[in-house]
Amino acid sequence: MVERRADLGLDPADKAAQRRMWDGWWYDRFEIPHAVPPQARRLDLEMGGERFGAVLLDHVAPRTCQAFWDALPYAGTMIHCAWFGHAAFYLDRIPLLETLGYALENRFQRLAPGDMVWDPYIEEVTIAYGRNAFVNFPTTIYTKDGRPHPNQVCIFGRVVDNLDGFAVMCKRLRYEGTKQMTTRRRSAADPT
Repeated sequence: MVERRADLGLDPADKAAQRRMWDGWWYDRFEIPHAVPPQARRLDLEMGGERFGAVLLDHVAPRTCQAFWDALPYAGTMIHCAWFGHAAFYLDRIPLLETLGYALENRFQRLAPGDMVWDPYIEEVTIAYGRNAFVNFPTTIYTKDGRPHPNQVCIFGRVVDNLDGFAVMCKRLRYEGTKQMTTRRRSAADPT
């Protein structure tokens, strides 16, 4: 039997090369569909010492965007998704009560890199980082009221600044574990 060492016997340069290789997996760059209006409200996301910019898509999901805006700032634990493919979600539930009892806005099943989605059925905010992100709950996942999950979510925002860096951080969640992320309103004095 071969004895395995946790560090695989790699020196620091080899470890760095291996990490760069892992950071390149799964994510393909491509153009994000649907233009973002210039007056869109902006957000700052911070995770693992990195900063990412996002916008709210008020023009397609006004009620959900306002509810999320009102819940900010928000800090919680991000974890890689089990059912969504290339995506990560806030492990902590975010109850956006203003959306309850209304039809799901801007509903989709397939996600583009950077899409921020709200799942009112399980009160979860998820952010896609790669091309292969989609809502795909198994039939054993039920909503709070006991019905099977409908496999649709509301796309209410989009990461638009440093999406490549965000993808790297999300991929690291797979092999480094959870990370804290803070989402806050971008101040008008900080247009970047």
